[in-house]
Amino acid sequence: MDFAFASRVLQGTLQASKLTRLCQDLPVPQDTEIRWRLAGRRDQVTGQLWLDIQAEGQVRVMCQRCLSPFLLALQVDNTVGLVRNQAQLDAMDELEASGEGTDTEYVVADQHLDVLGLLEDELILVLPYAPRHQDCPQTGESNATSVQAKPSPFAVLEQLRKH
Repeated sequence: MDFAFASRVLQGTLQASKLTRLCQDLPVPQDTEIRWRLAGRRDQVTGQLWLDIQAEGQVRVMCQRCLSPFLLALQVDNTVGLVRNQAQLDAMDELEASGEGTDTEYVVADQHLDVLGLLEDELILVLPYAPRHQDCPQTGESNATSVQAKPSPFAVLEQLRKH
């Protein structure tokens, strides 16, 4: 809480391989760097404390179309609200569930917030479930042309209808 109240900033770089939960199902090696920045701030009107989270970098993933590895750019730009305890977090969740709250994420601001854990959570959230090249090198197909090139499954029915 003191971090956000004082509008402090932390930033740095780290090896993607240090984020074990992020990399657990990704191909090796994960020899890229992730640049990150955390900035605390306090809303002068409401007194609400916020944590702005930014991160960017690349991870090595497998293309789910051609099954070859490639570097995927990840970018995080998110803001979370800080609450003092679990009771406040539960109250915010109840407001959201009832439709009275906002879609803002809140976290309990422990004295020793796990910065790397928070960064890793945010990066996991932006990692696509089925990553694909924009243009697969082996097939030469792009996403736009591969969708257009596939025949309609109803084309066969159209041919039957004409007979």
